[in-house]
Amino acid sequence: MPTIGLRDIYVAKILTDDEGGTTYDTPKRVGKAITANMQNQFNTADLRADDGVAETAESRGVTTVALNTDDLSPEVQSYMLGKKINNDGVLIDSEDDRPPYVALMFRSEKANGAYRHVVLYKGKFTPPDQNYETKQETPAFQTPTVNGRFLRRQSDNKIGAQVDEDQEGLDTSIIDNWFNDVYEETPEG
Repeated sequence: MPTIGLRDIYVAKILTDDEGGTTYDTPKRVGKAITANMQNQFNTADLRADDGVAETAESRGVTTVALNTDDLSPEVQSYMLGKKINNDGVLIDSEDDRPPYVALMFRSEKANGAYRHVVLYKGKFTPPDQNYETKQETPAFQTPTVNGRFLRRQSDNKIGAQVDEDQEGLDTSIIDNWFNDVYEETPEG
C-alpha cells in the first residue's frame, strides 16, 4: 500500500557495535518531519564467457538518506552532528566536530491510515547547508536538510528493518515501543 505521510523522526547514538552486539542511547526526536529520501546503492558486475553473460554478481553499498525537517535545534545538532554547546549555551561549529554513528527511526502513514515504521541501524549525518533569505511579500521557509550514509552494523551485518502496524499477527508491543528503543529482532523473530 502506498505511503502518504511522514512523521516522528528520531535518532539514537550507537554506544557499542562489535562482535558482542550493538547498543544504543535513548532515541531523541530530531524535528518535525518534512521528507526522508532513502536510496539504496547496489553495484553489479557481469562475467562474460562463451559470447554471453555467464554469471552475474552484486554487492550492496551504502544507503544514502536526505532528511529534511522544520528545524534542527542546537541540542539536536550537538547530539547527531557532534557539535559542542559551550558554557554560554552557544553552538560552536568546529573543524574538530565528529558526527557519531546513529540509528534513524521514523514512521510513514499509509493510504489506509496505518503506519509503516522504519529503522536504519548505523549511519552518520553531515551538517546541513544553511540558507537565509530576506523576507518577501510572500514568506519563504528555509528548512535544513541533513545528508547521511548508512551501512551495515559490525555486530550482525544488518542495515535496517521496517514493519507495517496493520500487519496480521504483529506483536503490538513492537509498534508501541518503536521510538523508546531501537528495534532489535528477538531470537525467535
